[in-house]
Amino acid sequence: MKALAHPARMAVFDFLGTRRVQGFDGATATEISEVAGMTPSAMSYHLRTLARAGFIEEAPSRGDARERVWRLAIDSFSISADENATPADRVIERTMGQMFTDRQEENYERWLDVRLDASRELRDAAVTSQGRLRLTLEESKEFIQRFHDLEGEYAELSRGRSEKGPDADDGTVVFNYLFRVFPQT
Repeated sequence: MKALAHPARMAVFDFLGTRRVQGFDGATATEISEVAGMTPSAMSYHLRTLARAGFIEEAPSRGDARERVWRLAIDSFSISADENATPADRVIERTMGQMFTDRQEENYERWLDVRLDASRELRDAAVTSQGRLRLTLEESKEFIQRFHDLEGEYAELSRGRSEKGPDADDGTVVFNYLFRVFPQT
């Protein structure tokens, strides 16, 4: 988890995740550095750190062997420290959770900025939903599992479409989502 506990590395994770869903097989340090607002050499350091931690890996070259292409090595992951976590691990969990939320909030705010200019069909395919449920612990676990099962079905569809590449004319759009279930305190 420590490898992701840096804003530039979270930007890499977010950017490469979006590129994957769009059907691109990774990006170079130069391409990623433009999104993260840093130099390619500084970005290369962060990419090597993420690679050592197993979050990203080198992708096949695009033809120029001098150019290193990086892609995600994992599809997704969850953050959760347990009761035996060190104080440092708890800080990392808190920091990463906040960073994920902040990145998703930035994406959501960009959507809100353009939402009314989008087509009715696209607006109808997006939702903002918030609620509270009174559940037993077992019901909450079942709710989460059912969400993950449904997510898995749609992730499989998405992977199949992504494999067709970025130029496939299949009428798809990349959608963001954030799923959090936590007790009221």
